[in-house]
Amino acid sequence: MAAQGKDAQEKNQPLVSLQAVMARLQTAGEGDTVSVGDMLQAIGPRSFGPVMLVPALIILSPVSGIPTVPTFGAIIITLIALQLMIGRHHVWLPQWLLRRKLKRQTLERAVRFLAPVARVVDRVTRPRLELFTRAPFRQLIALLCILVAATMPVLEPVPFMATSAAAIIALYALALVARDGLLALGALLMTGSALAVWLI
Repeated sequence: MAAQGKDAQEKNQPLVSLQAVMARLQTAGEGDTVSVGDMLQAIGPRSFGPVMLVPALIILSPVSGIPTVPTFGAIIITLIALQLMIGRHHVWLPQWLLRRKLKRQTLERAVRFLAPVARVVDRVTRPRLELFTRAPFRQLIALLCILVAATMPVLEPVPFMATSAAAIIALYALALVARDGLLALGALLMTGSALAVWLI
């Protein structure tokens, strides 16, 4: 009982680093497969930044080579960002998306691939210029994530090209997680550059 109480308390703690998000992700579900619903429950439906970060990270990993993964990731990111824009307090996803599954082995491979990156990222991110991670800038970040996510289905036919879009969304989401306004401004510069390249 004490162990269960401790686990529940840990799951209620806010996620403020990339390594913390990935560690929580590894606790999702049971068995050989992990559903989107399992991941949402593990991260916490009130945590918009971490919840938006997860699909972006999955697309950043070699898992993005699996057909339809970038497109489904883009749909999830768009739905989350829309809810962040309108000020919802809990993330809602339709049942057909919540039931989508990944093999646990595939998820763990993605986490292992991103682990070295997470260690480096967590050393350089920290709360600063927090104004740019709060309203109304938070709503602007959500809008930009929607615009970038819209490019993913178009980029998906080119192997791993959707990862460039996912990287930008991951930076925005990580800025919200770490309350790092400087990172948000850097992601904004990357967005402008990337959209210019994609539209040429």
